[in-house]
Amino acid sequence: MIIKINLGDNFIQYISCSTKVIRKINCIQRDFIEWIFDEEKNTEYWTLENGKRIHPNYDANALVEWLNNVRFKRGIAKAKLIRNPQLKEKKIVYY
Repeated sequence: MIIKINLGDNFIQYISCSTKVIRKINCIQRDFIEWIFDEEKNTEYWTLENGKRIHPNYDANALVEWLNNVRFKRGIAKAKLIRNPQLKEKKIVYY
């Protein structure tokens, strides 16, 4: 299934994921935001200034990584970023 990720300023990306993700997207979105803003758990997606972390800097790739390696790391069906979706999105998520 397809989720449209709207990151603002006309920056749209799409991910393909399981129906389990679609059904639980509100909870998943909240958990992802908590993870992306946690400086101890998320070390990769931060903007650095003078060697200090300033704020998270992420796109749909961060969500895909989190879904695959944190939230559903034991699952077989993995999320992936897709460039040109052939199907209409089932959900739209705003970040």
